[in-house]
Amino acid sequence: MRSAVVARPRPNVALVVLFFLVSLLAVAQTALGAGISLDRSPTPPQAIAPGQGAEQINFTITFQTVADRYTFTITDARGTQVLARSESVTGRPSPITGAQSWTPAAGTPPGRYTAAVQFYSSAGLEATATVIFDVSDQLGTLKLTKFEDLNGNGRFDTGEPLVPNWQFRLTNPQGNQSQVATGADGTVTLANVPAGNWQVEELLAAGWVPVGPVTGTVTVPVNGEGSLMMGNVRPAPLSGITWIDTNGNGVYETTEAVRANTSLTLTGTTGTGQTVTRTTVTGADGSYVFDALMPGTYSVAVTIPSGLNATTATTRPNRVIISNVPNPNNDFGMRAAPTSQTQGGPTPNIGIVKRGPAQVNRGATFTYSITVTNRSNFTARNVVVSDALPADLTLVAIPRGATVANGVVSWKLGNLAARASRTVTMRVRLNPTSTVKNFKNTAQVTADGLPPRRSTVPTKVKDKKPVVRRTGGVTG
Repeated sequence: MRSAVVARPRPNVALVVLFFLVSLLAVAQTALGAGISLDRSPTPPQAIAPGQGAEQINFTITFQTVADRYTFTITDARGTQVLARSESVTGRPSPITGAQSWTPAAGTPPGRYTAAVQFYSSAGLEATATVIFDVSDQLGTLKLTKFEDLNGNGRFDTGEPLVPNWQFRLTNPQGNQSQVATGADGTVTLANVPAGNWQVEELLAAGWVPVGPVTGTVTVPVNGEGSLMMGNVRPAPLSGITWIDTNGNGVYETTEAVRANTSLTLTGTTGTGQTVTRTTVTGADGSYVFDALMPGTYSVAVTIPSGLNATTATTRPNRVIISNVPNPNNDFGMRAAPTSQTQGGPTPNIGIVKRGPAQVNRGATFTYSITVTNRSNFTARNVVVSDALPADLTLVAIPRGATVANGVVSWKLGNLAARASRTVTMRVRLNPTSTVKNFKNTAQVTADGLPPRRSTVPTKVKDKKPVVRRTGGVTG
């Protein structure tokens, strides 16, 4: 039986050439996927000293072609190559990891150096990556501190908070830059940095305003520490309303109309001693705002429109602004002026202003002050000031000249001469177990022929509510 002969077709030369070209194109395309990641230790702003420390370079090379070799070089600030190494990695799979170190010899010039890794495959040079590091013949320590300048006086005072994650741009004595940030404690300490004069620039965050210069010079001594503290503030508003005080009791009630287009003047002094004068008018809702005030002490005064009389003090003095804490409720009341003298004699005109902290912690002890002023030109008779304490407050001691009954503190001031003022105070304590987020305390004054007039201080509780621990088992 004869075997069959199968004819084999001759290869198509054109197709073979086309396949080869396509293969080369694929290799070139995959070469685009090569990459090198680098890290080094130490990193700027820290440095290494000649003959004493080594710069460690770690790298990872990823690729899709056939590996050949990589090179490692170090050049100085002038571009002069001070180290060159090459290592064969023929046929090794991706990724390739490695490490190189360099110890500058004694006498190596200080400055910024560049380390580079280059990867070569069968297709040639595929990827290059570089990092920088610093060399210095003298080292020290640099410490930076960032704080919130609550009173805006340009100095760090006890109790002012430190600010984490604040960014600084640094320029070392050789003129090289780097950037660092404060840690959770508001500081950053950098050991083994070049000794000499450092330029420090803070990078302002949104909502913050500098009290002093945003740049500074720090001298880092050899084997010693140079430090710098920089403070900033967050401006806050002072606000209030003007209203028609229909019943003349000096307390704004929601049923009473507001007074638009009323002029107000703010004066004051910031924590750094700068004087401030600003004016504004109330809006259609009767409110006004002096916004973006630097920390300091201010006074706000209202201009009573023609045909109206004030039912509250026309000036609110000693309004304190601290960083990021608004000062609200600086309200002014007024009502129509009488058209004729009230039968039976003149009516007293006594104002009352109560002052206290804007915010406190649970368990804190603080002081309320209450000032009453006879704004009339005759003696006010049988003047009495009273204050009913909220349930969460307790008296530290019975105030001087006062009596206490059923939680109400009273001062019988007797007669108050024309244009005279009296101030009384009391020390109170917010209960440590209180669960309120805020509270109000109201004082009132009465006199013969005078309806009660009141002044209220709202206070915010700063710390968190106490944890109420439950006891006992679960029953079913």
